[in-house]
Amino acid sequence: MFRKLTLKFGGRVMLLVFSVSMMITVVMSILFYQRSAVSLVDHYTKNVTENLTRRTELFDSMMKDAYLTCVCGATDPELQNLLSEHGENQNEELTVLLRKYLERSDNIHSVYCYLPEEDVIVQVSEGSEQVQAGTDAVHTWAEDIRQQSKRNDPFSPVFNKDKVSVFHRHFFTFSKEVFRRDGGTGGILFINVDERRVYFSCLRGETDVQHDLYLMNGSLITSGQSESMLGTELKEPEHILKVSANAQETEYTMLSLADRSVITEDLKRTGNRIILMAVFLNLLCAVPVYLLIRHLMRPLKELEQDMNRVREGDFTVRAKVYREDEIGSLSEHFNEMIGQIEQLIEDLVTQRMLKKEAEIEALQYQITPHFMYNTLNSIKYAAILQNADHIAELLQAFTELLRMSASDRGSFITVGQEIHMVQNYMMLQQFRYENSFSAEYEIEAGAEGFYVPRLLIQPLVENAILHGLDHGERDNQIKISVRQTSGLVEIKVADNGSGMSQEELDRLLSGQYRSKFNGIGIHNIIERLRLYYGADGNLEYRSFIGKGTTAIITFPATDDPEAYTI
Repeated sequence: MFRKLTLKFGGRVMLLVFSVSMMITVVMSILFYQRSAVSLVDHYTKNVTENLTRRTELFDSMMKDAYLTCVCGATDPELQNLLSEHGENQNEELTVLLRKYLERSDNIHSVYCYLPEEDVIVQVSEGSEQVQAGTDAVHTWAEDIRQQSKRNDPFSPVFNKDKVSVFHRHFFTFSKEVFRRDGGTGGILFINVDERRVYFSCLRGETDVQHDLYLMNGSLITSGQSESMLGTELKEPEHILKVSANAQETEYTMLSLADRSVITEDLKRTGNRIILMAVFLNLLCAVPVYLLIRHLMRPLKELEQDMNRVREGDFTVRAKVYREDEIGSLSEHFNEMIGQIEQLIEDLVTQRMLKKEAEIEALQYQITPHFMYNTLNSIKYAAILQNADHIAELLQAFTELLRMSASDRGSFITVGQEIHMVQNYMMLQQFRYENSFSAEYEIEAGAEGFYVPRLLIQPLVENAILHGLDHGERDNQIKISVRQTSGLVEIKVADNGSGMSQEELDRLLSGQYRSKFNGIGIHNIIERLRLYYGADGNLEYRSFIGKGTTAIITFPATDDPEAYTI
């Protein structure tokens, strides 16, 4: 089984720094490559366009020489006169005249003059002269050239495959009718520029590993491609860069096709070198970054060790604060937290001790000698034998009160048990004061099951009976109510006695009142509420002179006897 690889915080920081650095490097390299590629293609396109423009100007110049030669020949009076009087013995003179046209420009390959009435064609080219009879192929070729010349722009030659000469070259041809003196057509003059001469003059030397040049007029005219492709449509390969320039004088287009990958090949190699160099530099920088992270992690390491000591129970440890930054603030907060924990533990121990003291004080406040149980029971049975049933009932109530007070079944009892103990106490006090007061109980349904600290209500009732009521009167009343509100148990003990002033209330609640009320029991209640419930437990007095006093106890409602046990 392979153990799961877990990097510590320093390792994760190191990995994060390296990853971010590599990501930035790669992204910057990609952006650099893209921007450089666009710039390179734009620069390349600009240079190629300028080059193609110069080439089209050269092509226009070649075609212009041929066009002017054709126009001058067709309007030459000497040629017109010769065709008006032409006969078989004059072919030699016609050949001499055509050669003069041929020698007007080095760009002209050959000059033809077709005589339709005699059905012959006179050819003059570099190094050869020939007069031959017309054939169907010659007639078709001449008529096609004638018709295309009429449709084309006058300055635009007709690209064709020669049907007159033996070698069937591809020509750029201009043609013009030559009229006789009587206005009739004496012949058709053809000025031919060889496709190969155009290629070597305009395109040769511009074809390299980066791009190929083509001369187009809707189909392929001339290029370094195979001759069989001339006159066909050019199929452009995928992923190419296409740059073109139109000839100003003719209807032809110079086209450059280049493979983008070839143009950007050097740039790609440079980009790869940059990435490799960046990786190397990142690896080289990993050492100082590691040392820096290790230095930064030292306070955290020491803080971790201090936390482990605290976990083992040593609360005297304090973290060393190295500098005023986030780690220093964390160390300061750690020290404050440990100090607070120490204080909380000390407070908890103190509270436990105070709770025990309060419980002891509460037990001391009660009259709980166990040896009195059997004695009281004996007196009760004696009263029964003497038919003193009321005395027996009072003794029974007093015995239950003592037993409940001295019970060690825990610090909390139910509200129902507490009320039963108060009822027994009330019965004894009513007998003592000859029923000078009445007791009323108002217990909300369901409230009997909530747990309350033992002997919480009895001291309030005792103070109300002993010090709140005027037993010389017969309309005295004590009302005890218990209800639940907003998750709290609310217990009220109200009397209709003489009441207290605000000064007497303040002294009573502070445990300093000793003249009229016994403040020990009240102070005991306040301390126990604070120990058990904190801010959620409260004792409040409301009193008005001549209108009685109401004591109100509130604490959290719970049906768990251990919920607030310390």
